[in-house]
Amino acid sequence: MTTTSEIAASGPDGRGATDERPPLRVLVVDADGPMFGLLEAWLIADGCVVLDEHALHRSADESVDLVIVDVPFPRQAGVDWIARIAARHPMAPVLALSSTFIAGIECCGPVARALGAACVLPNPCSREALLGAVRRLIHT
Repeated sequence: MTTTSEIAASGPDGRGATDERPPLRVLVVDADGPMFGLLEAWLIADGCVVLDEHALHRSADESVDLVIVDVPFPRQAGVDWIARIAARHPMAPVLALSSTFIAGIECCGPVARALGAACVLPNPCSREALLGAVRRLIHT
């Protein structure tokens, strides 16, 4: 079954992405409906395939290039939770979003390292901040 994200990422004519690389597969974990929709729209417009946990488990290919996780309370078991997610996807960097992160937080700084994430961003963040972090983590 093809998801909306896969159709949108397939290119304007529906025959495949416009470049030779396959689209980035991004797993979004624990974002509420509106936040998931926003992240999905931004990432699809940037050429990514966006999956939630349910779509990933239905997929024949469970590999992902990046995991974005919404962490409501990083100081309360956030480290353990991110570690469990990272263990399920050992080849994918984890980008943690949280409303408890202050604006201006260093994306790949000490907070990210303390949480075991590759990057952190305050939630909400701008489209440019999110896509910039994705590109830095995936090196595209």
